[in-house]
Amino acid sequence: MSSSKETAKSLIQSKSRSSIRSMFDEVAPTYDFLNHLLSLGIDNYWRGVASGKARKQLAGVSEPKILDVATGTGDLAASMSKIPGAKITGFDLSPEMLAIARKKYPSIEFIEGYAEKLPFADRSFSVVSAGFGVRNFENLAQGMKEFHRVLKPGGCAYIIEPMIPRNPVMKKLYLIYFKNVLPKIASMFSKSTFAYDYLPNSVEQFPQTEAFTAILKKAGFKKAEFFPMTFETSILYVATK
Repeated sequence: MSSSKETAKSLIQSKSRSSIRSMFDEVAPTYDFLNHLLSLGIDNYWRGVASGKARKQLAGVSEPKILDVATGTGDLAASMSKIPGAKITGFDLSPEMLAIARKKYPSIEFIEGYAEKLPFADRSFSVVSAGFGVRNFENLAQGMKEFHRVLKPGGCAYIIEPMIPRNPVMKKLYLIYFKNVLPKIASMFSKSTFAYDYLPNSVEQFPQTEAFTAILKKAGFKKAEFFPMTFETSILYVATK
């Protein structure tokens, strides 16, 4: 096992905030480029699906407040900002990712901190969103409780994550790409090769479909659904308080 794979395995086991923050600080300069390259640009479509559902939920709501957690460089926050009258707050633990987000989207407020202890009052937001980030939480259950706490009654959480296809043939092809091809492509552009060894392994370790909706319901959400996207390579969870 290479040192890169060993580092990735250690990070998955520990999920320490400081280690996750350091990893994202390191990949920040090439994060956007590799996201779009490795997803073939489909990541923008996935964000559009989430913001589209949020738009429908918020129809008739005047000046809704939206919190985008694990905002990274701000792309999901920006997608949510297209909702009429919405006030967006982006939130992330990586200062380097946030520095890029602020340059890209100067009209959006970005705050640094940890998802397991959100610095917002109860019932502050109509929507909480998270794109490709909750599997990196040090304490997933606590993070989902915080999502629930800061949402207004009837508010929704929109969570996008990579998905491992359930079809056996698609699953085999997906894992070949994810585990063998993706890290090699990433290594051509990023000095942090372990981050892209961490990625496929973190997706494999994350609870999928009903397993994750059960965590959302245990956190207090009265309803939790999931919507697979693009041949089950990505998935949107929608949880209602």
